[in-house]
Amino acid sequence: MSDTNAQSLRQLKIKTGVVKRLFKEESTYKQEVVDQTKVVEKLKADGADGADIRAAERVLRDSEMMVPRTRTQLEEAYQTLEDLVGALKSESSIAESQEFTDAFSQLQQVETAWKSDGN
Repeated sequence: MSDTNAQSLRQLKIKTGVVKRLFKEESTYKQEVVDQTKVVEKLKADGADGADIRAAERVLRDSEMMVPRTRTQLEEAYQTLEDLVGALKSESSIAESQEFTDAFSQLQQVETAWKSDGN
């Protein structure tokens, strides 16, 4: 395998990992918003101390802020990986590699999730 191909495969692996990590992060933050909303509602319903409610609301706001920030990072990483996959698909030695398959699969997974979210 040539040095250029090895570098390309390494870049594919790294960029795929970035997309995978950010996709998981975004999902985690979305779930955290749902969970924390329930906590705030329960504290209010139970008549909890105001300081406890404010602390829970602060955690909720922090999680809500992270969702769009993570989405922006994911969109940038997705585009970078998509561009790399597009540039390398004509290289048969790379297009047949496990790294290329993993990258393509990760792009499809993110795209499917975005479509189901309505984005």
